[in-house]
Amino acid sequence: RYGIKSGVIEYIITGSQEGTKTLYFDSWGMRQAEYTRSVLSVGGFTKSLNLVNIIDGEFQYMINIDQNSGTKTRNPILKSIEQLKDQKGFNEFGEQMLLSMGANKIGSENFLGKDCDVYEMKSTGTKIWVWEWLTLKSETKSGGININLTATRINEGGSVSPEKFRIPEKVVLNEVDIDNIENEMREENK
Repeated sequence: RYGIKSGVIEYIITGSQEGTKTLYFDSWGMRQAEYTRSVLSVGGFTKSLNLVNIIDGEFQYMINIDQNSGTKTRNPILKSIEQLKDQKGFNEFGEQMLLSMGANKIGSENFLGKDCDVYEMKSTGTKIWVWEWLTLKSETKSGGININLTATRINEGGSVSPEKFRIPEKVVLNEVDIDNIENEMREENK
């Protein structure tokens, strides 16, 4: 998934959502954990978020730490890898992933000393700065919501503690079969 084997990236979140996010990854991104602490404020509504999103092999875990609950689903990246398996290298794969999400490359820019490709997804009002297929910066402006994610520190190639990829002990997970839900929706739409 990524052009570097392991690392840690720290971000700040500004705009309609304020807070921090830290991405830990190894195995070229096939194992990663995103820790997000923020407050979302939209139209007088405010919500605190304390979330962890872990991708580890065959499964993805989306966890709300404050509620000690979460979901376990099949890793959606594996499905994309299967669909794009004829790509020759991570560069093609990474670009194909972005293109499949409706992104178009609009230029290049240096950010935090890294040469980034800049992509735009008009359908979501998002611009993203990508280096080694890692998002270093994103700006989303859509329907009165404005959320910016900006990397502040990149630690390339360091080892990541296995603890970062563990599900917290008290968390209760519900297993969700995304493929089954997609099939049910297709049947309903017929």
